[in-house]
Amino acid sequence: MRIFRHTPLTRISTMLQHWGALLGLMGFLLLLVFGTGRAQANDTPSLLTLPPVVLDSAQKSVPLAQRSLFWVDPSGQLTAQEVAQRQDSLPFAVRGPKHRLLMGPEAVLWVRFDAWVQDTRAHWELELTHSGTDRISLYYQHHDGTWQAQHAGDSIPVRDWASPDRYPVFALDARADVPVTYWVRIQHARVPFSSELFVHRHSHLREQRITQQFLLGAYFGMALLLTAVAVANALVFRDISFGAYAVYISVLGLALAASLGVGGQFLWPQSARWNGLAEFILLPLVAVVGLLFVRHVVQPRRVGLWLDRLSITLAGVLVVLTAWDVFRPSSETLQAITTAGALTMVLIYAMLWAAWCTGDRWVRWIALGILPVLMAGTLPILRNFGLMSSGFLSQYGMVIAAAIEAPLLIYGLLQRSSMQHEAQTRAKALALTEPLTGLTNRHNGMLRLHDSLVRAQRYNHHIALLLIDLDNHAWFEKEHGREVADRALVLTGSLLRSMARDVDTAARVDNKTFALLMEGPVRAAQAVAAATSIVAGGLRPSAQLPVGATLRFKVVLALLPEEGLELQQNAQAHLDWMLIGLDELRKNPRKSIQTLNF
Repeated sequence: MRIFRHTPLTRISTMLQHWGALLGLMGFLLLLVFGTGRAQANDTPSLLTLPPVVLDSAQKSVPLAQRSLFWVDPSGQLTAQEVAQRQDSLPFAVRGPKHRLLMGPEAVLWVRFDAWVQDTRAHWELELTHSGTDRISLYYQHHDGTWQAQHAGDSIPVRDWASPDRYPVFALDARADVPVTYWVRIQHARVPFSSELFVHRHSHLREQRITQQFLLGAYFGMALLLTAVAVANALVFRDISFGAYAVYISVLGLALAASLGVGGQFLWPQSARWNGLAEFILLPLVAVVGLLFVRHVVQPRRVGLWLDRLSITLAGVLVVLTAWDVFRPSSETLQAITTAGALTMVLIYAMLWAAWCTGDRWVRWIALGILPVLMAGTLPILRNFGLMSSGFLSQYGMVIAAAIEAPLLIYGLLQRSSMQHEAQTRAKALALTEPLTGLTNRHNGMLRLHDSLVRAQRYNHHIALLLIDLDNHAWFEKEHGREVADRALVLTGSLLRSMARDVDTAARVDNKTFALLMEGPVRAAQAVAAATSIVAGGLRPSAQLPVGATLRFKVVLALLPEEGLELQQNAQAHLDWMLIGLDELRKNPRKSIQTLNF
């Protein structure tokens, strides 16, 4: 019988299969939820008529689904007056909810509806509940027979719209004597058109806008704040990961501003060309920047060489396709970009899964943060493929996901930075401290002893040096093993740190010998009291040691500099002199403290 091991490659392969199945299931469920197929106009003329939309005091907002008719002009040459004259011979059909329609570059969608204003105190407006439409115009005949026209859309600077706003908004005729017939002309190539049309009372629409602007302002304000925090962290800690995050969240914020109409309304109201290109450029760039951000943060060693190379290749392909789409836009290039974007999301998922398996906690925060955006990113892909109609989720799903993502990502990056800086701090500390006990190492302890001797001679005072030997260290190792013996050393270091003053230095001299340097001026009684406290502290029971075991110390102490030594600033000579005294003390089992020169 063969036993197969689950290698990282097989785990990633299995994960990719699961992701593919998940995407397929999501697409199928969304297809069932949002309708199947694209609505098409009949090829034969229709004399359909619908009752007018009554706008009275009881109405605040009226959807035009099932209350309007549509027809597609393949050539786009007919004017509103010509369409009105020929409407009885044109194949108009009822425009229902979730209506989707893919039009050619020259085609024009005509939507007809009748509205009868019966509440003249209110001002009524028509709204297209989606930004990004190439061009939309509203036509109707005034009471004197003249045609009135209002225009909006990405091909026109927002400041020149009939009503500058996030979405196209048009004023309806205020007369109440008869119903008014309205003609909406829509040009929207490459992306399936499925936006809803609503008639709102002006006050109600303003209330909606205030609420929307407040919530969007909260998100963009948070994004701006987190960008500033990321830039500050990148500069202070010199961590390029925060810089990559700042670039990612900035591009994502601009892309959302473009897709929600905020950019056209506030950031570039005078630029019609950029308003039309922004969404087609920024959304692919979000995929590119997000892919490179994840690659940098999780690092190639966690995801594997082939995933790393694939991420760089796919990022380059997306950039090339986006540039191609800018200079030669077509339905084919848009579909290619959409497909590459879907592959990018799968690849990001694969990289995060491979990194998740490493067990690093901060990686899991990064993965949890990006997961909502990956899920919400499927919505515009399904919309571009004509599998989903425009609606609340397709418009605001990415904003909701980005609002969830932003704090999780910044927290994950802070966790990552904290771990890296902790490792760097430990690495730097190894040059000064001893790794097991955390006390000053022998070399640095000798430097401090030398400096203390110099100061003692200069100011004519004494310092105290205590050598502490863990007398039963060998017994711990023999009876309980190396782990318990090391634990005893750690407890000794902790005891010495608690005894040392701010100006004192606790150091490890050798395997089981420690030193406590007490800065002067120090009196003999102080040194003896410190030695007594150390011996007594070791005899106290500890839960970290075996039952009944305590730390037994031998302590030698002296006031330095010793006048009998020729070189009174020679730290090594003083230490050797005291080590001789410690060797003598070890031979006396009944004595724990020995003074050398007082």
